[in-house]
Amino acid sequence: MCLFACVVGAVVVGELGCNKRPEQAAQVVPVRVRVLAPEEITVSSRFSGSVEPLQSTALAFKLPGTVQRLYRPPGLDRDVQVGDVLAKGTVIAELDEGDLRRAKASAEARVAQLEARVATAEDNLEIATRVLERFNQTSGSVSEVARDDAAAKRVTAAGELEAAAHALADAKVQLDQANDDYLNRQLVVPFDHATVAEKQIEPGERKAAHEIAFRLIDISTVHITFGVPDTMIGDPAIRTSDDRVFLGQKLRVTADAFEGRAFEAEVTKIAPQADPLTRTFLTELTLRNPQYADGQPLLRAGMIVTVDVGSENDRAVMLLPMAAVHRGRTADELMVYEAVTESGRDVARARTVLLGGVYNNQVEVLPASEVGPGSKVVITTAERLTDGLPVQVIPESPASAAMLPEAK
Repeated sequence: MCLFACVVGAVVVGELGCNKRPEQAAQVVPVRVRVLAPEEITVSSRFSGSVEPLQSTALAFKLPGTVQRLYRPPGLDRDVQVGDVLAKGTVIAELDEGDLRRAKASAEARVAQLEARVATAEDNLEIATRVLERFNQTSGSVSEVARDDAAAKRVTAAGELEAAAHALADAKVQLDQANDDYLNRQLVVPFDHATVAEKQIEPGERKAAHEIAFRLIDISTVHITFGVPDTMIGDPAIRTSDDRVFLGQKLRVTADAFEGRAFEAEVTKIAPQADPLTRTFLTELTLRNPQYADGQPLLRAGMIVTVDVGSENDRAVMLLPMAAVHRGRTADELMVYEAVTESGRDVARARTVLLGGVYNNQVEVLPASEVGPGSKVVITTAERLTDGLPVQVIPESPASAAMLPEAK
């Protein structure tokens, strides 16, 4: 009898012990947590832009000729080449002046000859006029034949003077053209900071009139052009974003060629009409071109850059899945569960949170919340938790943690 009682007692004790362990194990809820940390979010709009020179020009001789010499940069034993930067007024190329000088001298001699002819014609006209006046004043003593002859000589003298004057005027035009041709034997740089972009001329070469010899660009300051949709240049009554483009606005510019650097450019032009193909409005930025230590410009014409519109709203925030947020003790209160270690075990504690914007199904946790950087916030099975309940912490998978949100 005692043995039976002992066996029954042992079985009951064993059953109680077995039932107690599963009940205790069920109270520890496995949860997945996210360690809060600031993450970079992108809410700005990005556009691909092209770098254009501030100004450009093509240089060509106005008349044909043989190239006599090209400009040589000071201290260099070579002719001008692509990449050289020239000042305004620099004579970059010159034609052989022999024929032009002779044509100019011939035109000058022709003008001098005709000026003498005009002077002689004026004297002849003056003499003929005096003779005719004297004959007219002497009545009866001069025959009509003599008077008519004097009048004819005056008419002839006047005609010779007029012809000489016309010839002189034409000769002066020819002299002006000869002077212009003599000056136009030189190609002169028309603006400062002119960089040689193309060179199609060599000494001794025969160049035709208006044949391109150089193309010059000014990239000391550059333009950046890109197209924006009409929604970004309008002014709606209800604004849904800050991605607006307007004159005078400062925009952030980056380039793959200069990773890690950012430039600030100003909006200086917005096209008054849309491109008929892309239906976007060409927008122009102006930027003072930064330089390397050796003075070479960083940005070159034709480079592709990225323009950020609204980049001032890009920032680092703490994000949580929306499923991790629950209603708190009141209708206006929101809360999350934070996994904390107390007395050597992990437990869930309710924390009040304040929320910001929503980004790709994740919500921003504002700094005034009861959780912050480093907090382990429960992101799964939170509906089974109560304040103080023991939990088993499972870290968030690296793949999901590595996904950085991008807001649109």
